[in-house]
Amino acid sequence: MPRTKPISLARIGDWHNVAWALNRAARGKRRGIPVARALARPERTIDQVSEALRAGQLPIGRFRAFAIRDPKRRLIHAADFLDRVAHHALVRFLEPVLEKALLPSVYACRVGKGVHAAVLDAQRQARRFRWVMHLDIAGYFPAIDHRVLRGQLRRRFRGDGLRLVDAVIAAHQGDLGRGLPIGALTSQHFANHYLNDADRWCLAWPGIGAHLRYMDDLLLFAADKASLLELRAGLADYLAERLRLRLKPALIQRTANGFLFCGVRIRPYALRPSLRRRRRYRAALRYWEQCWQAGAIGALELQRAHDAAHAILLPADDPAWRRHCLARREMVDA
Repeated sequence: MPRTKPISLARIGDWHNVAWALNRAARGKRRGIPVARALARPERTIDQVSEALRAGQLPIGRFRAFAIRDPKRRLIHAADFLDRVAHHALVRFLEPVLEKALLPSVYACRVGKGVHAAVLDAQRQARRFRWVMHLDIAGYFPAIDHRVLRGQLRRRFRGDGLRLVDAVIAAHQGDLGRGLPIGALTSQHFANHYLNDADRWCLAWPGIGAHLRYMDDLLLFAADKASLLELRAGLADYLAERLRLRLKPALIQRTANGFLFCGVRIRPYALRPSLRRRRRYRAALRYWEQCWQAGAIGALELQRAHDAAHAILLPADDPAWRRHCLARREMVDA
């Protein structure tokens, strides 16, 4: 049983901590109307958020829901800006403990990790092992059980700050007692930690050589296919009983044949962008070139936009395909 870390409402709602959180939440968004309104009178904003946090509550406690369709349809829940400030104030105390609990092979929502590092690690493991199994959780964020999550967090933290944690979890009005809002800072950290015990369970399974996870996308590597098949059945039961989650059908492949992960086709000695990433790359080129032709951006902005479009393909790249793609396009003289 790990030692629990004390978290207090007084420290979370401390004026200086909330001021830090306000600046953090406003980064890159200062031109937005809600952010500009909050920053117009920062002392009043800080006082309002601080008062709510000290009472173990969120300032607003509501979400604005909207759907996106890239790369697939998802329902996003955007918190009010004052609630986002509160999330930053809370996560500042939670993140160091949750970060320390995670395995090094977990790559989402962590400083120094991310998609690129996950893909490169997956390629390293593909060179070591002949077989890989790709697993995904069905409807992950909406399926997270509040009771289980609260129990996990109480194994890490103690103190009256848990009242605020409970309020954050309960703020999402999904299915009764289930679900985290996609898009909230707290949800990212809670969801990343929710599978921590399952990660360790997988690594302890006989025959499993390596593990890699990006949020709810899981890769398991082994020298033989039989070990992966046995683990798949056991893991499905474990997730259903302990975490109330359901696995999608597993995909078991030879690493030499390549496998998709985080939008990249991974082979032991080659990385290629997925079809979806290639479509996004072409769409980005079309969009920015049309903006330039309409006079909405200048030549320098167009060049920067091309660089950003190229970043869509990374860390994979396919120079031959990219040259072919550009050769088929009408040249834009900027």
